[in-house]
Amino acid sequence: MKQVNADALMLLTTILWGGTFVIVKSALVELPPSVFVLYRFLIALVVGLFVWRKSLRYATKTLVWRGFVLGAVFGTGFVLQTIGLVYTSVSSSAFITGTMVVFAPFVYWLVVRTRIRTLHLISVVVVLIGLWVFTEAEVNGFKLGDVLTLLGAIVWSVYLTYVDIWTKSEKENKHAMNFLVVMQFAVTVLLALIVLTFNQEPFYGYNITSGVVYGLIYCSVFAAVLTTWLQTRFQQYTHPVRAAVIFSVEPLVASVVAFLTIGEIWNQRQFFGALILIGVVVIPEIITISTSKNVKIGN
Repeated sequence: MKQVNADALMLLTTILWGGTFVIVKSALVELPPSVFVLYRFLIALVVGLFVWRKSLRYATKTLVWRGFVLGAVFGTGFVLQTIGLVYTSVSSSAFITGTMVVFAPFVYWLVVRTRIRTLHLISVVVVLIGLWVFTEAEVNGFKLGDVLTLLGAIVWSVYLTYVDIWTKSEKENKHAMNFLVVMQFAVTVLLALIVLTFNQEPFYGYNITSGVVYGLIYCSVFAAVLTTWLQTRFQQYTHPVRAAVIFSVEPLVASVVAFLTIGEIWNQRQFFGALILIGVVVIPEIITISTSKNVKIGN
């Protein structure tokens, strides 16, 4: 039951993330990518410190270290994806980000040395097919944006694995979970500042329109604070590869948002790809539930 609930919460996380593609792409017209990441996670950090300030009292050396590592991987993924979005299309960014499902089983195997499940391998193949069909990605050679986004996808597959391992060790310690969330925001802000310094870009003096403000609020509060808390708190109840498969539905959500906001319409190929992506999330869940019922009956 916990896994079913966790999968539903991971799907909610995916939906909230999917809403960010159009928002971020639009905001990057006004702000450099590193500045957007800085503002986004600075707001998230302030909100996190306000909501979970009591959890800071429960910090230990182990939690600080784990929070720093998770934050470094988490932030690196966001910086790479946001910079990459400047140099590639939304569909290419969505497709390449979705390929983290390819790397997750192998990262998990390298770290934990557990067997890669057949169902996960099948899901990986089907997800790649679905993403390729849905996003209508074309092979025109590698672009800088594609490479950066691919690196971000690899980094996030590492993040998925360590979130699974380290949050399970804390189990129901809500203060530890909340502290890890705050640490991830803090380290991401630090990373954004480092990139800004390296690029010699100012972090103020930009034209902040109302659209950018609303976008930052959505991306920081709903698609950062809430989603990071959900992932850190509940991903432990599902397999990291399963979580990666659910997260790969993000391009589908991004296209729905694009349709509702800027009038993008799916063609026949995209509808077919959407069906594949929905099926690869729903069908394994049905198989898992059916298998569990059979085990109970057998006992």
